[in-house]
Amino acid sequence: MMNKNEKLINGVELNVFQYEMSKIKSTWSKVFLITILIQLISFMFFSVVGKFDGSSDTISSFQGIIALSNTVSMCGISIYGAVLLRKELVRFYVGDQRNRTFLFPVGRQELLMKKTSSFFVIVLTSFGSALFVAFIVEVILNLFLKFDSSNMIFEMYLGFVAIATSCSLLFLILILSEMISIWKQSEISTVITAVVLMLMFSNFSAMGLMNFPMITFISSVMMVLVLAWLFMEFSKSLKKMEVY
Repeated sequence: MMNKNEKLINGVELNVFQYEMSKIKSTWSKVFLITILIQLISFMFFSVVGKFDGSSDTISSFQGIIALSNTVSMCGISIYGAVLLRKELVRFYVGDQRNRTFLFPVGRQELLMKKTSSFFVIVLTSFGSALFVAFIVEVILNLFLKFDSSNMIFEMYLGFVAIATSCSLLFLILILSEMISIWKQSEISTVITAVVLMLMFSNFSAMGLMNFPMITFISSVMMVLVLAWLFMEFSKSLKKMEVY
């Protein structure tokens, strides 16, 4: 059984997580609406281009259009998410601001984990939910636009893989941006790193989802697991952080 001190610590950590969630809960609707907007505009754009350019197999198929529009959405939220990450989290660990982390009733490693987990719960659930809603709309639109596609079961499979892959890659981009910016003690590194990684992973996302969706999904999940472990190891270094 846990002693009183362990229960108190767990209670404080839970309160910190809830507090961090409450601070950024309004972000959920913003990310959701921005994702829906980008996704549907991208889908319609590639749909129109695909109808006029019959020579291109990439944008004349439902799979190709979903892959491209999901990639565009991932890129857009990567940049927006990096800006939010800098504002809501990174700035507290850069320069004199990081001294404030010594005032919380939990360890600095635990605090970073709570702040980061609350941020990603909000961003990833809103991003994934928006992609799911948009995908349902896209499937309905495909009934009228009649792009090359196999059947409804394949479309559902493709939608799940595309959404899960996009969420995984968004996590990779933002968690790496967070780690590098805190390590380099530079707020602007958050956005710069996100842009560089976005350019790298956008090709991986688009080409992978168009040609090898399941392999791309598995690769993305494996990278997420590796980065999650690296982040936990990175957070341990905050225990050695000194006051300025």
